[in-house]
Amino acid sequence: MDLRAVSRRVGIAAAVATVVALVAPYAVVSGPEYADQLAAYYASGVVGWTGIALFALLSAVVIASVERGNVDPGTLAGVAVVLGLATTASAATWALAVEPSPVFRDHLWLVWHARAVVALSVPVPLAAAVHARAVLT
Repeated sequence: MDLRAVSRRVGIAAAVATVVALVAPYAVVSGPEYADQLAAYYASGVVGWTGIALFALLSAVVIASVERGNVDPGTLAGVAVVLGLATTASAATWALAVEPSPVFRDHLWLVWHARAVVALSVPVPLAAAVHARAVLT
């Protein structure tokens, strides 16, 4: 088994899954009565949902770029680890800052949504770290 290839694929897939899970309420929860509540839900935390999505997508791009050879692979692998940690840290601060609103009564799965986003983001820095170790050895 090629550890570099597997960890790279896992990191990219986890980053994309984090973003897909993050924006899922926009696709599922509809209605003008929920617009303000969803906006407040996503604005919670230090960087909000846009920061989480940005860090996750940048992580995917950087992890995919390590093997291209345009930049020193060791440096880029380290950047991927830092971006993965930023993704998980921003998701965790967002999940801790989310306050329940009336939209949670009608959509009970939203109670677990923020925690699920954090759980999906955890493999990003782990896979990036494994990939960095494989690149540096």
